[in-house]
Amino acid sequence: MAVLFGLLTALFFGSGDFFGGISAKKTSVINVVAFSHLVGLIGVAILTPFLADAFTWTDFGLGMAGGALGGVGVSLLYRGLAVGPMAVVAPLTAITSAAVPAIWGVAGGETLTAIAWIGVAVAVVAIGLSSMPNERDDAPVTARVIGESLLAGACFGSMFIVFDATAEATAPWPVVGARVLTSGLLLSYILTQARNGLATARPALGTIVLTGLFDTGSNMLFLFATKMGDLSVVAVLSSLYPAITVVLARLVLDEKMSRTQLAGLVGAITASVLIALG
Repeated sequence: MAVLFGLLTALFFGSGDFFGGISAKKTSVINVVAFSHLVGLIGVAILTPFLADAFTWTDFGLGMAGGALGGVGVSLLYRGLAVGPMAVVAPLTAITSAAVPAIWGVAGGETLTAIAWIGVAVAVVAIGLSSMPNERDDAPVTARVIGESLLAGACFGSMFIVFDATAEATAPWPVVGARVLTSGLLLSYILTQARNGLATARPALGTIVLTGLFDTGSNMLFLFATKMGDLSVVAVLSSLYPAITVVLARLVLDEKMSRTQLAGLVGAITASVLIALG
């Protein structure tokens, strides 16, 4: 079951990223994250009483902490997907989201295996290949796009560590805590600073709803997957999500990829798997 949930996590992550990037092309990133997280909060709040065996304020608080990290990460990611090539942004984010838990383990006394070090080397090469411009694509690959993609991945990797620290019986209450924090803060900001937020978000409401369902669904699936199996195994499977984002970008947006960027995508997925295995 952990394998199945891990693969579904990748499917939901990749789809959510795609629709989030589409939404961010039509309205502000704050609108996308705020309203998509509100949609996710409503959905997970309805399901949680039927799925959770227990509730603790500790795990709810950990969920809020993870939500803060995830909120920053998803904001950076959606902006990157909106302004830069999805075939570059998605794999760079995946590399870091797989690397951060590995670094956390080393800092806690674990040793990185030879496979993981090979993954680090592949990741460095993949970053370079993915970052090379594609003359056939109008979306530029800038230093800002690269930096924010890597930072988004670091936030996601940190969120995974926090979620993994919660108890199995409380799932998915931590996801509820995450969405309460992010949607509450961002909607409060919109109401006080940008009162026309709902009006400006209206052109993207359809894709925002899809973003919220896929994004929150991916968090729930990841949480359940880590309770059924090892974090390293789940990280291997969930790190395959850039393939979903890139395929959707190719099919729906006809986004072109150079051979170099394609090699970078393959390298990024390979590096994520190797690092997670290590």
